[in-house]
Amino acid sequence: MSSSSAPPAHFYATNYTYIYEYSRGLDGVDVPLDTLITRTICGSFGLVAVTVILGRLLEICNAYIRHISCLSANRRQQHFWSLEGYSVWPVIKKHVVYSPLFSKRHHREFQLSSAVNMGVLPSRLQTILLVLYVASQVAYCAILDYAVNERAALVAELRGRAGTLAVLNMVPLFLFAGRNNLLIWLLGVSFDTYNLFHRWLGRVVVLEALVHTTAWFVNASSERSFADATHRIRTTPFFTFGALGTVSMIFLISHSPSPIRHAFYEIFLHLHQFAALLALVGVCYHLHLDALPQRPWIYLIIGIWIFERTMRWVLRARLNFSLRSGSTMVVVKALPGEACRVTFHLPRRVHIEPGSHVYAFIPVVSLWMSHPFSVAWADPSTCVTPPSHPMAALKGTGSPYGYDSLSVSPSNLEKQDFPTTRSRSYDPHTGKQKTSITLIMAARSGMTRKLYNKAMTCPNQTLRTFGLVEGPYNSGGASTMGSYGTAILFSGGAGITHHILHVRDLLMRADEGCVATQRIYLIWAVRTTDALNWVREWMDQILQLPNRRQILVIKLFVSKPKTPRSEIKSPSESLQMFPGRCRPSVVLDEALPKRVGATIVSVCGPGAFADEVRAATRENVARGMSVDFVEEAFSW
Repeated sequence: MSSSSAPPAHFYATNYTYIYEYSRGLDGVDVPLDTLITRTICGSFGLVAVTVILGRLLEICNAYIRHISCLSANRRQQHFWSLEGYSVWPVIKKHVVYSPLFSKRHHREFQLSSAVNMGVLPSRLQTILLVLYVASQVAYCAILDYAVNERAALVAELRGRAGTLAVLNMVPLFLFAGRNNLLIWLLGVSFDTYNLFHRWLGRVVVLEALVHTTAWFVNASSERSFADATHRIRTTPFFTFGALGTVSMIFLISHSPSPIRHAFYEIFLHLHQFAALLALVGVCYHLHLDALPQRPWIYLIIGIWIFERTMRWVLRARLNFSLRSGSTMVVVKALPGEACRVTFHLPRRVHIEPGSHVYAFIPVVSLWMSHPFSVAWADPSTCVTPPSHPMAALKGTGSPYGYDSLSVSPSNLEKQDFPTTRSRSYDPHTGKQKTSITLIMAARSGMTRKLYNKAMTCPNQTLRTFGLVEGPYNSGGASTMGSYGTAILFSGGAGITHHILHVRDLLMRADEGCVATQRIYLIWAVRTTDALNWVREWMDQILQLPNRRQILVIKLFVSKPKTPRSEIKSPSESLQMFPGRCRPSVVLDEALPKRVGATIVSVCGPGAFADEVRAATRENVARGMSVDFVEEAFSW
């Protein structure tokens, strides 16, 4: 091309100024439509929250009425509550509320090897919500003014829309990640469910941040060149902090896939929290430097983050430190079956609800990492005062030793270590018994394996050290268990820890006439009888509670007994032991015809076992029985 045909110099200046308008600021961004979409999203979240709250209130009211009406009712009088009143509700529960995504698989992990798994599948209801959410985000990004004559203006509108949605979605993203999420208490939805939504929200936020950044880069590169765009990122703070936020988000999603997260969980968690903080700082300064309208949202996110972190430290300090009584001490006892009984002797009296879990800090094996565990036992009881001496519970009738036991002789009992009872101490200032919280940690990998190995090397296989607990936290739903006439509790392996306190609480309150529960089935599936040593002391105490024989039936399934004939013995009709795997459908077919009133089925254990219980429960729900299902799971 000849010089005479070249565009005049002012063309470049004009072109530069024109395109620059669409690579920074709000020119080309449809602010009114962004505001409308923002309000629509907030309204949608609010509508879902209100719907869940109303459903939760109806559930609580129904449970309360059932509880009050059944306190002194016999089986015949509770029959009204044993059947569903509406034919459509069992269909909804079977095919939507309790249904896995496909036929059966839900919490059973996709295991590629012993160290690598691909996570779990969401339920059908969770999938419906996630699909609607993702589809709405795509639709909102696609609602653009395609009639605009300038390509740069259209790209700028997409940039503004994606950036607005990314920042807005960061609010629930940070909210759902917190252990002290107020929505857990308000809506009665488990932390495990919020954790699932947190992961999907994170993926959507990262994709929207990438769209936002890419759209900016397209216009910025068209302005002069690719090199000039990268130069502006290095030299202009507004773009530098924006790039910091985007790069941090890319790192967050790149190291968060399930195989990496499960194989290197402790490293993952540290890097994840650090990258999230960098992303928050980058986005905050990016919005602040140009005074963009999304600044209040990022301030809200910072407030959520500060509140959640502050509450964690407040809970740790409240539970573990006392100016009068000192700090928490930990006793770790290595048990047969490669597990540890870990008892935290707290310096004060604390109320522990059945079904609670805590986060355990044991610096001697894991410097500052915390891990969630169900509270297996809390002493003293929050219902009634337990025996003042561990052997006092042996006074009774029904066996040569005065009680039904798990094949334990009196001589063995005298040798048993009773950390939660012998170590009872009183606060000299208040006169109240201090609380001891006991957890069972099966030795798998990481912290639990290190702790077990360390305890095995100590005298009497008992390690005494310093530690902390954070909590207690409750997943919701446990408070209404006393309103059911029948409770069927399935436990797999260490999952028994979630149900022991429920059993003790229901039996104690049943003796006081405070619950409707008249029948409890405790089903425990283990590999070997070594696992019975994990909870033997507590089971022996439970077996001595009043009315236990009339209310409680325990079924133990040992899948791999060493010597079935000598190991598997059933002391009585209410304490039965069976060789082989537990078949939940068979157990429910036997228990449900004998049910009293409404029934709750609860499960805590390996994913495959929980899926079997879920499938068997759904089949009985379809028959019109009033059966509710609760699953306790910690999926990361």
